[in-house]
Amino acid sequence: MNGRVLLDTNILVYIYDPLDAAKQTQASAITDRLIRSGKAVISTQIMGEFFMATTRSRRLLLTPAEALERMRIYLAACHVVDITRLITLEAIRGVETHNFQFWDAQIWATARLNQIEEIYSEDFASGSMVEGVRFTNPLMSGFY
Repeated sequence: MNGRVLLDTNILVYIYDPLDAAKQTQASAITDRLIRSGKAVISTQIMGEFFMATTRSRRLLLTPAEALERMRIYLAACHVVDITRLITLEAIRGVETHNFQFWDAQIWATARLNQIEEIYSEDFASGSMVEGVRFTNPLMSGFY
């Protein structure tokens, strides 16, 4: 395959979250490495989730203006996949077949239908593989 990696929202959010300095450093290094190698992939769904997660009022990590600027940077630096009707239909199948929560199913479907063999996320069982898509938690100790 192409070696591209789909970055889940939580990896990007940790870059701006000072509560866990180790995860913040790791998320930043991983994202930077993937962008520099041309292997970083994001989706339009992930960008929407990023905005909401970093600007929610109860735990503001970025101002809306800062979040929008970061989104522009990611949209320019990463390969971007749009959420399509086919991805949504595949996500529905992921919910029915693999018992994913819908938003997680949509991330899986995005990777699967775009031949992205790996998703970096904290939200899935690290090391598991579902229909050719591997889930990796790059924030676990010993990743590097």
